[in-house]
Amino acid sequence: MTNLPHAEAAGSARRAASVSNPGKLAVILRLAARELRGGAKGFVVFLMCLALGVAAIAGVGSLARGLTEGMAREGRTILGGDASFSVHHQEATPPQRALLESKGRVSEVATLRAMARAASGDATLVELKAVDRAWPLVGAATIEPAIPLSDALSERDGRFGAAVDPAVLTRFGLKIGDRLTVGTSEFDIRATLTREPDKLSEGIGFGPRMIVSDEALKRSGLVQPGSLVRYSYRVALPPSADADAATRALVTDVEKQAPEAGFSTRSRFNAAPQLERNIGRFTEFLTIVGLAALVVGGVGVANAVAAFVERKRATIAIMKSVGASGRTVFLIHLVEVSAIALVGIAMGLAVGAAIPFAAVAALETVLPLPIEPRSIRANCCLRLLTAP
Repeated sequence: MTNLPHAEAAGSARRAASVSNPGKLAVILRLAARELRGGAKGFVVFLMCLALGVAAIAGVGSLARGLTEGMAREGRTILGGDASFSVHHQEATPPQRALLESKGRVSEVATLRAMARAASGDATLVELKAVDRAWPLVGAATIEPAIPLSDALSERDGRFGAAVDPAVLTRFGLKIGDRLTVGTSEFDIRATLTREPDKLSEGIGFGPRMIVSDEALKRSGLVQPGSLVRYSYRVALPPSADADAATRALVTDVEKQAPEAGFSTRSRFNAAPQLERNIGRFTEFLTIVGLAALVVGGVGVANAVAAFVERKRATIAIMKSVGASGRTVFLIHLVEVSAIALVGIAMGLAVGAAIPFAAVAALETVLPLPIEPRSIRANCCLRLLTAP
């Protein structure tokens, strides 16, 4: 009588030895490579499903991480200083302003929405921004033509100048040198605004930007009791060995010494919280979309593999007839499918790596944040694990 436990153990040992035998493994790899020389015929759907799913997840993750790192790195430029103290409806009092000035350089920015009217009678909503001569404390505003911003906003012949978003000119059909009326004041359009360094920190606007001087805002008649004006005081600290600690100390000191001011405080560590939240939601949504694409693509992958095995039925029969074991045949075709899967994953990762750079090139004027190639490294292993 055969001892079944011993027979099963012996069989398992033989199978393990056959797989671990370096010579046998080399034969399996060589046969799989010969089979693949005929190309990936029939695996186009397999490759496309896998590559698109991996590219979607890798690209979204890379772009989101690049934007987050860019915001952390460029927080001071995005905010317009090391810290920003905002208050609505009223300006800071002289003692409050003196407190801020004792900490570093200060720039006052007032923002509100207003109606701009052309000589033709057409009107549109604009995001009006009144700045002082110190603005911007960090970064640089770019206007066309390339003249000093102070010249573009100064008063000439009883009228102040303005720098406007190109969309304003397009909407009204105007050009440089024409005039717009805002409030009770008439402004000369002296330049178009091509880059606003602290634009991201102010969130999404409801109209194109129009920049004027703080003195022009005071004379426009727009500032009245109850006007929805937001005054922001950006503070730029002197150079320090420990800038992070100095920024935290600044925020703490102002909140303790001027609690009655009601300042809404932001530092360069959270320069654009609304944008950060939107990036998080965007990432979660598109990651789910990418995972769904992988799941749906798994059906195509399964069909492609089933068709591949069906085409190889004659080849498998020949291998079996010359003495190949079922395990050997299985391993040969497993190696082939795995090799093609790795090619699809590599294609997806390559496309995913290029997505952040393409997105930044397309959205450079809206999101001027640098994307680093290293941002995809953490995603590579995840993509390999989630691939069908």
